[in-house]
Amino acid sequence: MGTAIADRLFVPVYVGSAVNEQGINILLDDIVTYFPTPVDYGAMPLTDGTELKISSADERPVAFVFKTLNDPQSGRLSFIKVLAGTLTPGIELICARTQKHERLGHLYLMMGRETTDVNRALAGDIIVVPKLDSATGDTLSATGKVEAQAFRFNNSLYQVAIRAKNRNEEDKLSAFLEKACDADPTISVNRNEETHQTVISAVGEAQVSVLINRLGERTGVEAILEPLRIPYRETIRRTASAQGRHKKQTGGAGQFGDCWLRVEPNPGMGYEFLDEIVGGKIPRQYIPAVDKGIQEAMVEGVMAGYPMVDVKVACYDGSYHPVDSNEMAFKTAARIGFRNACEHADTVILEPMADMVITVPDSYAGAVMGDVSASRGRVSGMDSDGKGNTIVHATVPFAEITDYATKLRSLSRGTGEYTFELNGYEQVPYETAAKLVEDYKRARAEGNK
Repeated sequence: MGTAIADRLFVPVYVGSAVNEQGINILLDDIVTYFPTPVDYGAMPLTDGTELKISSADERPVAFVFKTLNDPQSGRLSFIKVLAGTLTPGIELICARTQKHERLGHLYLMMGRETTDVNRALAGDIIVVPKLDSATGDTLSATGKVEAQAFRFNNSLYQVAIRAKNRNEEDKLSAFLEKACDADPTISVNRNEETHQTVISAVGEAQVSVLINRLGERTGVEAILEPLRIPYRETIRRTASAQGRHKKQTGGAGQFGDCWLRVEPNPGMGYEFLDEIVGGKIPRQYIPAVDKGIQEAMVEGVMAGYPMVDVKVACYDGSYHPVDSNEMAFKTAARIGFRNACEHADTVILEPMADMVITVPDSYAGAVMGDVSASRGRVSGMDSDGKGNTIVHATVPFAEITDYATKLRSLSRGTGEYTFELNGYEQVPYETAAKLVEDYKRARAEGNK
């Protein structure tokens, strides 16, 4: 049976739950009894195109780190499979990736949380070594020149934002997540400075659920998961002009700034400022303040609080007061004038678009393409990989695919894969824009914006 499994002629299927610890012992007993040995699987492919025969007879030891774990009591533990030769306590090997020397001070067999010292490990054995700097997927050898082919991990495209319920515990949360990423290459954490969210990328909901449970058990930190905030943008569709006038008198020196601004679309060219003042209507030293005021207003947006892009602004007229005018006054006037002009310039909201490549068995291609259409996307092409799979190329609004890992798993019964890349912005539908504006106004009324 071991040979049949190794040749993929026979695939055993087990029912159980790792979370509830159901069926685990049966699975482990059958692995020991029926599953193939490392020798049955043949040689280990290396990155240089050669293969490494799994054998204890080889005098040059080679070991592969297939998992790392940060244990609260024992610290960092590396789970290692011996590929060749024999390992003994105190042996020194070199990591192929970093070329750093690693000393294997102790070799353990691990059963649950219990460890047992061993005085040697042969090819095919799995051992645990503490306090190594090597990461998951690293190869250790006597020369540092042997490197096994890396694991092919599942796409970690399930994304969700996380924050500590108690703001004072954010540092504990960050430290835990950093260690979790070191231990599991399928988890990554990034801080999105635009949306001000900490985003976890994982394989699926179950992985995130386990992560949150461990967070609570090990640190006592209670975390809250939130949907991703979409980085929308605002822009204008036509040219408009307006005055920005700021006048304030407080008893002493007042403030006075007056400028006329013209805004026009600048597709794909970002922000551009034009100084069209002639005749000294606005002194030259105040022009940079006008520019800065406009840019500050663009960051805040004028419709739903999202940054504005692709706008050309010209300052073509204005006036000043020889005593009360200053940079602050003209910066404020520019903000007022910019917002006034945009009210007449057909302001719209843009959403990020994702170019997707979805690979599914041919039988699920129709369901996937139907879902793309239902998600406001469009299919741009289809290919076949010659192995019974259809490759669908599509462009879909990013807001519609934040949970696509879950959706595709349901559509293809866990057989589909996808990748995506954000590429450009397009105008959102009227209904979506109206909802975003309503949410923004409500948030401002509640003091959250």
